[in-house]
Amino acid sequence: MQLKRKKLLTKISIGLFFFLAGVEYAVILPTMWMYSHERYGAEPWFYGVIFAAFSFSSLILSPFFGIWVDFTEKTKSTILFANLFEIGGNILYFVAWSKYWIFAGRLIAGVGAGAGSAIFAQIARTTTEEERTGVYSIAMGLRQFGLLVGPAFNIFLKETNFSIGPFKVDHYTSPGLFMAALWLIQEVIMIFMYYDLPTINEENDYNEEEEKKPLLSNESIQSNETKAIMNGTTPPVSGKVNAHDSLKDLTGSNSTSRKRRTSSLSENIALAKNLISEAVVVILASQFIMFFNETSFEALYTPLSNYYLGWRELEISISFCLIALEAILTFIIVKKLSTKLSDRWLMVIGIAFEASALILYLIMLTDIKPYEPKILPTIVIGTILIVFGLPFFSVANISLLSKITDKRTQGLYQGIQRSVTGVATILGPLWGGSLGHRMVIILSVMAGLEALLGVLMFLSFRRLRSPSKKTKDPLPSQYSEISTS
Repeated sequence: MQLKRKKLLTKISIGLFFFLAGVEYAVILPTMWMYSHERYGAEPWFYGVIFAAFSFSSLILSPFFGIWVDFTEKTKSTILFANLFEIGGNILYFVAWSKYWIFAGRLIAGVGAGAGSAIFAQIARTTTEEERTGVYSIAMGLRQFGLLVGPAFNIFLKETNFSIGPFKVDHYTSPGLFMAALWLIQEVIMIFMYYDLPTINEENDYNEEEEKKPLLSNESIQSNETKAIMNGTTPPVSGKVNAHDSLKDLTGSNSTSRKRRTSSLSENIALAKNLISEAVVVILASQFIMFFNETSFEALYTPLSNYYLGWRELEISISFCLIALEAILTFIIVKKLSTKLSDRWLMVIGIAFEASALILYLIMLTDIKPYEPKILPTIVIGTILIVFGLPFFSVANISLLSKITDKRTQGLYQGIQRSVTGVATILGPLWGGSLGHRMVIILSVMAGLEALLGVLMFLSFRRLRSPSKKTKDPLPSQYSEISTS
């Protein structure tokens, strides 16, 4: 199969992975509160636990998936393995007979989401720095497209009412069965359409594999001996080896072994230093704060709209659809601006919009009662600000981390970043869901964290840039060739 076709099929497979991640979120979340609360009596705090379970398993497994991909350089097998957990978790969500089984289903499904770190690492290895932000924007935009399409599935899933053996299929359980079927289809597509693409090298004009080859291989030695015979000369005899030569070989072998151990130790020390460097720490801390605040609001959104506005599944699904549409448009804007603005300025734009939303909420939502006229416009405007700002920050944050870290350890760093995001998406829902309707406390903590993020960005702004490049003309990525062909 031609390499260009393999690239195209791989690109489609990656896009489908992120698309289904968005669909799952939009299909499961609108009914998860009613499913756990109305059918099995789950308290608001336990709903927060269920909400966070998916992220918990993802954060634990993401670094392991990343390290495995760095070690094997085989992304395909990792994704295929992870998809099995998505299938199993959603089946368990479908057959759940208590709130604890709903929790277990989301916990298992979250393992599959950990494969995202492997895909982000592959993107980092197969794109140039100039276009990487745009490629990440496309991948994350496809997730938002899944969020846009997901509510449409809820419209017909809402009408389901039949049984499969002892298991009832209704508007609460059908999302789990539906997503299990979609992830099974994705598994089959990955088997036949996904390929592990070769890594590009931006620092040299030659392939990295060529550098690893010995200067004198067996083939070259045999070729030299053959030429010598053809020319009538006598090749050197290699069969007789004296003791002095053997001692030299043994000494050289030990020296090489020591050099390899020293090199490995130096690489580990450099990796540790890079991990605790100021830029990396700020990137990870800012990722935590932004996603803590964002998921706190997400956990609040469904109960808040249900309690204060009286919204049910249909209204909530429509609102998710509109939110996803705005996010897609924002990702398109980010892709366009990524060639004109640096990653750190894109992060500043995202932080500014979220801070504006929190200020608005603090002013308008700290003392409200159900069905007050100001609630709907406040939530609408605040949600627009948050959804517009988050893509600017999240895409630039992931892209910048990939640019300031070594390509050989992209899986590890992307796994660590997704784990930090996972911690935030666990603590955020627990915080947002545990205090019920005490909006003053919830919003004050979120605003305080946002202020801390602003201080971190201000103090470290100069360091948040990719190192200067050593090449004159970067090589094209594995993805750009598809769009230009």
